Amino acid sequence: MKTFALLVSMFLLFACAAGPVLTVQSARGIEEQRYDVILFGGRYSEDLRSMAIFVIRGGPYRILPYAPKFDYKIVKDLSAPQALATATRFLAGINPNYIGTTKNLILGPDGRPIGYEIRPLYQPFVYGFSDVLETSYRVWGKGVVRAWIDVAPAVNRLEGGGNRLFERER
Repeated sequence: MKTFALLVSMFLLFACAAGPVLTVQSARGIEEQRYDVILFGGRYSEDLRSMAIFVIRGGPYRILPYAPKFDYKIVKDLSAPQALATATRFLAGINPNYIGTTKNLILGPDGRPIGYEIRPLYQPFVYGFSDVLETSYRVWGKGVVRAWIDVAPAVNRLEGGGNRLFERER
């Protein structure tokens, strides 16, 4: 019963505190401007919860992962080529199954770009598909967007893991 009450209160707190979910769409390239680069994950070899987020400097929002600070690092004020090189180097060094990246544009509530996500792609025969991440971005107070980053449930099941936070141990 305590677990149920905790889950309900967490849901209500989340629903009241958070703003709209933002749109993410495929991007061909990265616009030439200055970025703060969030390097998320990479804490151990083959960390599938790894990606990079480019936050447009001077924009109306700053993006922060919904995770402990030890799960990410921020590199400030990089040009687009520097940001891409940093992200590629970071992602390529984590998993031996890495084959490249995909780029997505993160749009603010008004439809204007606030950043990009750079997601790693892996050999599809290893995890079932190339892009193994699920992300969500939500306005979280004035000028802040929170990023939720997780591995797709199908990959967790394939790996024999899963999100056991809400599962009872058998």
